[in-house]
Amino acid sequence: MSGISAEQRRLNLMLALSATRRRLTREEIRARVDGYDAVPSGATPAERDRADVSFQRMFERDKDELRRMGLPLRTVTDPLHQDDLGYRIDGDAALPDLDLTVHDAAILALAVEYWQGASLAEDARMGFAKVVSAIEHGDSDSLPYGGMATSAGHDATAALAEAIVDRQAVRFEYASASSETARRTVQPWGIVMRSGVEYLIGWDVDRRAPRTYRLGRISGRVRPTGDIEAFERPDTLPLGDLDDHSATMTAVIALRPEAGHALRLRGESVGVESEDVEPSTAGAGWELVRVPYRHEDLLRAEVLALRGAARVVAPESLKQSVRAYARAAMEVAHG
Repeated sequence: MSGISAEQRRLNLMLALSATRRRLTREEIRARVDGYDAVPSGATPAERDRADVSFQRMFERDKDELRRMGLPLRTVTDPLHQDDLGYRIDGDAALPDLDLTVHDAAILALAVEYWQGASLAEDARMGFAKVVSAIEHGDSDSLPYGGMATSAGHDATAALAEAIVDRQAVRFEYASASSETARRTVQPWGIVMRSGVEYLIGWDVDRRAPRTYRLGRISGRVRPTGDIEAFERPDTLPLGDLDDHSATMTAVIALRPEAGHALRLRGESVGVESEDVEPSTAGAGWELVRVPYRHEDLLRAEVLALRGAARVVAPESLKQSVRAYARAAMEVAHG
């Protein structure tokens, strides 16, 4: 079986049908388009029949997908043999000229960075190079965010993205905030991002209910299981609590004036810390920022990464958690 993904095969099909000046029959498409398996030499009649059926099903799906994308795919019959069908994409199926600024290119660069190490990395880099080559260079506004890689493993994210497109179930090890690591079998519907965190939304086969999984809690490999196109994705993803873009909790963080810019962008200033709150830091010029958040562990890691330039004022549970992790890190460092 060909190792080419369904997306690459459909792109190959689109290019072949767009480049030809005449119709291509199914046999010609099967022979020319990379991604369709040819009948192996020496195949038995039964094997040939199975290969033919597999190709027909695959080609029908690809045709439907190209038409769903809005491409003008035509079915052309032979004038002498009406049952001899051929296919061609009429008109200009090329993308219109892209009017992108350097700022837009920087955002695309973040998307390319997101896929580094994944199976789509090379395609992302090549596409980005082609797009930015036509952009008029000049000064750009500063971006209000920094580069952000996926919180899950690159391979896991790519495997989930492919399974979503192929409508194929997956298995993975997952540890929720309230339970130990366990194997999950999921029909993946989509991936959404909230506050820089990726979530998989899908149907949990064992629990027989829709579930949301934080990708950062997936461990090990994501493995496809079962047939492709084994389920239908809902037209609208059931986002549950994620439907509300606002965070569910709020923390007050004390920051040095020169530090914590990402936290400042997400939050709001609420003044300066009074000198009697922390005697050891009195008069140090700590600025208070109210920051919304969903996951305590992510905010804790962000505070710790600032290496003393940020302190948690509230809530108390987050403050104690940061202190506990800081003490543990010091014990490890000092042996």
